[in-house]
Order: sequence, then C-alpha cells, then structure tokens
Amino acid sequence: MQLLHLNISIRRFDSRLKTVDFSKMNFTPPLLAVHYASLLSEFPQILNVEGIGSYLDTVKFPSCLSPANGDNWESILDSYLHKTFIPIIKFSTNPTGDHPSIREKLLSHVFSAIRRITRLPTNYFTAISYLLSELTDNIVEHSKHEFGYLAFQYYRDNGFMDICLADRGLGLLGSYQDYTGDKDFSHITDHRTAVDSAVKGRSTKHLAEDRGFGIATSRKILTQGLGGSFVYLTGNALLINEELSNFGIDSKGAIILVRIPVSNFRKDFKWSDFVE
Repeated sequence: MQLLHLNISIRRFDSRLKTVDFSKMNFTPPLLAVHYASLLSEFPQILNVEGIGSYLDTVKFPSCLSPANGDNWESILDSYLHKTFIPIIKFSTNPTGDHPSIREKLLSHVFSAIRRITRLPTNYFTAISYLLSELTDNIVEHSKHEFGYLAFQYYRDNGFMDICLADRGLGLLGSYQDYTGDKDFSHITDHRTAVDSAVKGRSTKHLAEDRGFGIATSRKILTQGLGGSFVYLTGNALLINEELSNFGIDSKGAIILVRIPVSNFRKDFKWSDFVE
C-alpha cells in the first residue's frame, strides 16, 4: 500500500505547485515521511505546506531534525526515547570540513536512540548498526546530493520496526554513469541493470580492493540474518528482497526501506556470518 501511494504521489506531483495540503495524512510511515520531506526540500517555491497535524508536527515534518537547521539535536532526540518513533533526520553528505564528524555523531546518536526504544540486544544492535552505516555511507559516497534522510517507526504491537533512508541524488544508474575509473560499466544503461549489478557487488569505488557490498551485504544481513524485508527503489527499478521489478515510473535518487522483526532474538546470532 505504501509503495502504491508513493507511485501515485510521484505521478501526480506538479513542481509548479505553490501550496501542498497534508490534512488527510494523520500518520506518515517512514517510507512516505522521507519521500515527502526530501521532495519538498527540492522545491523551495512551494511556499505553503498546509494541514500539518500533530503527528507530522511531532516528527518535525517537513523541515526535519538536522544540525543544518541549528537544532539542539542531541537533547531533542533524547526527548523521544519514551516514544515509538524519532523525528525525520536530515543529514549532510558533505565530505569536507566538520561535516563528516557531525554526521557521524548525529547518526551514532540516532542508532543509539533506535536501540533504546526497541531494547535490542547487543548482537542485534551491532548488526543493524552495521547495516545502517553501510546504507548511509552509500548515500554519502554516491548520491552527489546535499542531504540524506532517515525515518524510524517501531510497531511494538506488531513486533517489527521500519527504518527508511532516502536521497534525491543521482540514483544508482547515475552513479554508474558518473563513474570515470578503469572498470567497464558501459553495459549498465537502465535502472534495473544497475540494481542487478549492485546486488552482485559490482562497485563504482575506484580502488580494486574496495568492497562493493553496500547493498548486497546489507540485504543478506537483513533477509537471511535478521529475518527482515529489504525494499530498494531507484529510478523505475524496485527490488523487494530477491525480486526485481519495474516500478512503472521513475523515482529520483534512491529510497531504501528495511523492516526488521523485534522478537525471538537468538543469543548465537552473529552479523559477521553474513558478510562475504
């Protein structure tokens, strides 16, 4: 249902709009939260965002929680530890100056908040932290966009959590096309071929010894190790676990949704068993 809503919203969005009304959205799951927040940030001519209800206001939609906004983000995040969600996070992808250290500190605090809210045991938290670090690093290294976005919701009664990441950058195909090194990616001419290449570990990193396992290993840890679900959308390529299909319309940048069970923890679980 969320992917259908996303598809429809992309089809109907008009960049000439001056006002957007969210009065019919009393609750926004992470997938749609990062989609709309990242979308609105790209169109500053949309001067009025109307109908922001209490939930959207509480998750700081659409401005998000970000050091770039001058937020006292540490204390704000800590105030959410008794809830089942955190604000939508906007993090800088800038590789220069103080940006990397601020980003690392922000994301570390976010991961810690997720752990405390869900009461994850150490071995599971380590796996999820690795997974999220790989995915955020991919955004930082390859999106060529100013910001990435993260949203989280714990569905306690249903025994799982959703974490979604997004950017409005090059997308996976654009990353392959932007590559200028010695590897030959000339056969990658469409979004689905790009996703297929990424899940097979074909990296655009310049050093031969660099791993290309951001998506591939993250999916394996999630689906095989944690028993979760992996959704990856870039352009018109939609990957759900092992199934790659045509989304029917292009989505700019990339959106990743990971759904993780928060139950039946195994003491012998080790995330390293799923890293090649």
